[in-house]
Amino acid sequence: MTNTLLFEFIAALDLRERQDARKWLLSPAHNERESSLRLFDCLVEYHFELQLSPERACVFKAIFPDQKYSDQQLRLECTYLLQTLEDWLRWRTWSKTPTDQSLLMAAYRNKGLDKHFVRTARKAQAQQKKSKWRDHRFHYQQYLIEEELYLYRSRAGRGRPLNLQQQEDALHKAMLGYKLRLACLSLAHQRVSGAAYNIALLPEILEQAAGDEWSDVPAVAIYYQAYLMYQNDDNDQAFHRFEKLLFEYLPLFPDQEGRDLVLLGINFCIRQINRKGEAYFREALALYRQGLERNLLREDGYLSAFTFSNIVIIAIRSGELEWAAHFIQHYQRQLEPSRRNAIYALNAARLAYHQDKHREALLLLHQFSDRDFIHTLSAKIIQLKIFYEGADFQLLAAHIKNTRAYLRRVKTDSYHKQIYVNIFSLTDQLMKLPPYDQEKKKALRQQILNTE
Repeated sequence: MTNTLLFEFIAALDLRERQDARKWLLSPAHNERESSLRLFDCLVEYHFELQLSPERACVFKAIFPDQKYSDQQLRLECTYLLQTLEDWLRWRTWSKTPTDQSLLMAAYRNKGLDKHFVRTARKAQAQQKKSKWRDHRFHYQQYLIEEELYLYRSRAGRGRPLNLQQQEDALHKAMLGYKLRLACLSLAHQRVSGAAYNIALLPEILEQAAGDEWSDVPAVAIYYQAYLMYQNDDNDQAFHRFEKLLFEYLPLFPDQEGRDLVLLGINFCIRQINRKGEAYFREALALYRQGLERNLLREDGYLSAFTFSNIVIIAIRSGELEWAAHFIQHYQRQLEPSRRNAIYALNAARLAYHQDKHREALLLLHQFSDRDFIHTLSAKIIQLKIFYEGADFQLLAAHIKNTRAYLRRVKTDSYHKQIYVNIFSLTDQLMKLPPYDQEKKKALRQQILNTE
């Protein structure tokens, strides 16, 4: 049963979640079958206590000890339990989000409980004013509240003042924010994947968002500048306006959206670094530091190996060696435990190389072992530089030979492979270059310049 949706659902729950789910199953308001509770307990015991894969017949006997095995009946029990647990998950997810007072307003309006409706409406408006968020969902929530107020007031007749303008204003802000966010994410993804997206009414939306009246609406202003900078790589002015708005408005967005905004800025900077060289290193580092300070860069509780390495590389290239050393030491604990030692060793070696501590860098690289292709080649390139700069040409020749053999064995469609092949091939030619042959020097230099 380990490959069933039900078993995978239960196996993904932590202890607190299993306790909460069991309380839900104990309530007759949510579950009227004792067999569902027995099935839940049985699967929890098998997975978390016995650490065994349950056999279907054994599970059926635990639920119905006096009945003959029926696969159809077991399937029905599993389906019912999964549906009941999905109800619990929906409720749990809803209960952890900000309360949607518009739902309660609708319930009171449908019941004709006017005093209750008015009280809830006041509470909803007060919550909106106190809310720290100003993302597109905030404006959509304001629209839902205004819509409920409209439905309530419109029962009194057409002559009564209605809040149609307030509905329009809130909905328009939400729509512009939603559409601009989607347009930015689509354009950013298109740059790396080649996929094409059609955002309806985009020209009209951009024309609207260009107006000065949106400059103090974070959900619109920040994504408008982000779209402009992704639309044109040379629009440095749009990036700097985006950066200014990001540092000012970032606390007004939930963490997931804040992370997306920071990554939009970082990815633009990396693209500019690849195109123009040094110009955007400091901007990229400032964005990474902002993401670290607000704890936005972790995935599933950890900093990814690539994020960790990118931060170190960009800090070093920005000349912030002291900050890079502090980052490596203090943030290594945020790396995934299974790769922590390897990624720490690689980046500590990278820093040591730039501090001209070549022996220390080589000792650290001896501690590095990782299956990732790019990190493995990064380590090999550090060694390449150290051997070349130290004039250890015998070691260098052996290193180039071994690495080129490794590259021939590696099966990957990544464009990175060709980059590494070029680096080691050109270095091999450089090492073998006759020192006084000016023509061959010029030819190799031109070959290097012509190599992408």
